[in-house]
Amino acid sequence: MRLRGINIVIAFLLSCLFISAHGQLAAMTIDLGTQFLKIGIVKPGIPMDIALNTESRRKTPNVLMIQDGHRTFADAAIGMQVRYPHLVHGQLNDLVAKSYDHPSFELFKKRNTFYDFDDAPRNASSINFKLGGESYSVEALTAMILANAKKFTEEYAQVVEIKDAVITVPVYFTPAERLAVERAAQMAGLTVLQLMNDGTAAALSHGIFRRKEITEKRQTLMIYDMGAAKTTATIVEFKLVKEKYEKQPKMTVLGVGYDRTLGGIEMTNRLRDHLIELFEKTYKPKTKVNTNRRALTKFAKEAERLKQVLSANAEHFAQIESAHEDIDAKLKVTREDFNRLIADLEPRFGEPIEQALRMAQIPIGDVDQFVLMGAGTRVPKVQEAVQKTIGEKEIGKFLNTDEAIAMGALFQAAHLSKGFKVKPFNVEEKLLFPVEVHFVSKTKDEKTGELVEEKNVVKTLFAANSVYPTNPKTISLTSYSDDFTISLKYGNIESLTKKQIREIGHLLDNFIDVEISGLSEALKNRSSEESEFKGVKVSFLVDASGIVRIRRAEALFELKSGIVGSIASKLSGLFSSKTEEGEPTTDDTAETATNEEKTEEKETLKVEEPAPESKPSTNATADKIPNANETEEAVVSGNKTEQKEKKKELPSIVRLRVINKYPSAYVPNRYDVNEEKQRMMSFAEKERLAAERAAAENELESFSFECSQYLEESEFTDFTSDEEKEKLDSSVKRIRAWLEDEVTKDTPTKEFTDNLLELKNVVRTVKRRQELDKTVPEKMKSLESLLETTLSLTTLGNNVDEEKALFKKEDRDALRAKLDKLKIWVEDVRKHLDTKKKTDDFNFTGKDIDTKIKNLNREVDRFMKKMKKITTLEDLEKGGKIDIDDIAAEAEKKKSSNKQQAKSDKPTNSESLNESEPSTKTEL
Repeated sequence: MRLRGINIVIAFLLSCLFISAHGQLAAMTIDLGTQFLKIGIVKPGIPMDIALNTESRRKTPNVLMIQDGHRTFADAAIGMQVRYPHLVHGQLNDLVAKSYDHPSFELFKKRNTFYDFDDAPRNASSINFKLGGESYSVEALTAMILANAKKFTEEYAQVVEIKDAVITVPVYFTPAERLAVERAAQMAGLTVLQLMNDGTAAALSHGIFRRKEITEKRQTLMIYDMGAAKTTATIVEFKLVKEKYEKQPKMTVLGVGYDRTLGGIEMTNRLRDHLIELFEKTYKPKTKVNTNRRALTKFAKEAERLKQVLSANAEHFAQIESAHEDIDAKLKVTREDFNRLIADLEPRFGEPIEQALRMAQIPIGDVDQFVLMGAGTRVPKVQEAVQKTIGEKEIGKFLNTDEAIAMGALFQAAHLSKGFKVKPFNVEEKLLFPVEVHFVSKTKDEKTGELVEEKNVVKTLFAANSVYPTNPKTISLTSYSDDFTISLKYGNIESLTKKQIREIGHLLDNFIDVEISGLSEALKNRSSEESEFKGVKVSFLVDASGIVRIRRAEALFELKSGIVGSIASKLSGLFSSKTEEGEPTTDDTAETATNEEKTEEKETLKVEEPAPESKPSTNATADKIPNANETEEAVVSGNKTEQKEKKKELPSIVRLRVINKYPSAYVPNRYDVNEEKQRMMSFAEKERLAAERAAAENELESFSFECSQYLEESEFTDFTSDEEKEKLDSSVKRIRAWLEDEVTKDTPTKEFTDNLLELKNVVRTVKRRQELDKTVPEKMKSLESLLETTLSLTTLGNNVDEEKALFKKEDRDALRAKLDKLKIWVEDVRKHLDTKKKTDDFNFTGKDIDTKIKNLNREVDRFMKKMKKITTLEDLEKGGKIDIDDIAAEAEKKKSSNKQQAKSDKPTNSESLNESEPSTKTEL
């Protein structure tokens, strides 16, 4: 079923447009789950597939371990979790952009009691873990996990580098949390094409696999996803809509609901606590289990396994070897016990569905299809509660629920990446968090210019439940004459419950403080006679990732005269007295922006934070606009022409510097990103050296055991001298003792390679004798046979007249001289072979014999080409030591060919060539 679906998707990937200089372009997706990552890859030749990790698995644990400056990821880290539970970090997703006083951190700390936190981090608004004397922010650890995913995906796809990525996040992530994930991806060396809601990605996967089934008639789908840490419900609508040239499928998110603390981890922890209670009651240990973090980790690991087993079985025995105080535990747990443990969660199972229906403003009966996703939905109690909520609606099973999110996001990655062209599939998201702009409107006395009144103004930029990505929204501020600050805050969120608002915490406070500078300097450089200041225009948008971006801030001036002044007047129409200050207006021209404008906008977005410990500087754009009315006046005076200097015009639009500050969330700035990139490069270099050292140590240990076996094999020892045996035996014993007793983690790689070279030098010498003993006799036999045959050629014509001889005497003598020299070498080699012992070295190599054979063949070939032409059998001396039958047959063949050629009146060039060939290429 999955292969059939992939074949359908291949049809959508119509063509691969570009090939990079370093290899094929590729794009990847990361389903950033709390417990696992699923990685998708698309590249020319591998259209849309799940990347296998280094363990050849399709999903990767979202954990890492840092110990002694070395990082371990995924399954390898999980394998060390029981021994070092305080060093293996996971479940980090819901901590990005948070601080220590956030409810998400309080829940994390309650669930994970064995981690060490940095109480005095460099940035007080971020959560930092202490690992090996270093402090690491959540975003930095997330970046390391993403970088590892990037690395093994590149190895799987066999490309030099993958940069483009679509990453999925929970629908309830605020713009600040999304921006923090984006910055973490940048630390990992990824270019985020889009942050996509996981429910939307899963629904898109359903749509692209069933593209032909989408019609003008509206079709609705609800996806209920219970993962490790959260539960979401997403309602989407599929429909064909008319675009410019053809009808295209469109997916619109109608409603979403969620519970960010309800998931498989909550159920596992309750089962873990139940197992601990049974253990302490049954085995009565001296100390509590929760005082031992290793024991606590063992119980948690068994609880996770037990949860999966009880989903399919009525009862099962939990078995933990050396659970606590060297006690082996065997505890019986039934599904009824499990259901009792999660009974209080049952009312919460259906709440995301009801919330999604309220936002979509439709009844459950209008939902055409319903599907479950996530490991948590395999629990029978969850399925019962969901079925009760949706009534008679049938639960569908038409999605590969483990990989649907990654595959849906992968289609979007192919669509957004420059390397591919796919059929369009439009996606519209719902904005969960409304955004308002807050600023102070100032009123001044027209005569004195003194401040008369200040009024706080609030304007809605992007309303709740509106569709994004949005067109740019622009506000016009006319009461400022110097640098100023405005604030973006979240508006009233009526669709969220009190519990959900409480869980978001202080992230709902000030979202962004926008500092706009450069206005004072721009005004200072102008006079009222030249131009009139019309105000500041600030542009905003919500992009496809759900992140609010400040596109630009500009000061507008109306020039007093000329065409430029006329243009400025039109631009200043935005500041009409009929429009209230700060009233947002939609910039409909944004869709037709040129590529240059889009590039400029992208560059503007990068400048968001000031450099640490530096003063914000004014970065005003000063483009010179020529005055079309200004002409060059020439004054003729005698033979000289004087030209008036053109008056320098000031621009009518001045770009202002924008600095974003996040007072309620930790969002890494570009300096944090660069610093973490450097730290990860340092890690990578250390790990590369450590890998080389480990490989050298493993190779030495393996080869030393191999040498021990050689010393016990007669096939090897027969060719080994007593001195070599003693040397090899002593070296092996010394090295093995050194490996067991003296080697430490600080032992340099060179010591391993030097010891390995010592062993290999002895073994190589003996192995060479073995190999030559097998190959040399056969090669010498071939050389001697060829030499004997070739010597017979030099005797041809010795007993006949020189005129009738096949070869000239000087040619025979020259060849004979070379053969005599070779014969001496062969006799010396044969004498050496007959007298040498097995333990003696050869004074030549097999390659020497091969070279002699090759040279001899070349000499024979040259000699044969010097054979005289043969026309009749009478020219042959019957006493010659050659095969007369062969030469006679060749002569008859030549005569027949000559007669046939003579009959042709007009022989072609090619035929003439063919005629002459046999006489020059006669071979013996």
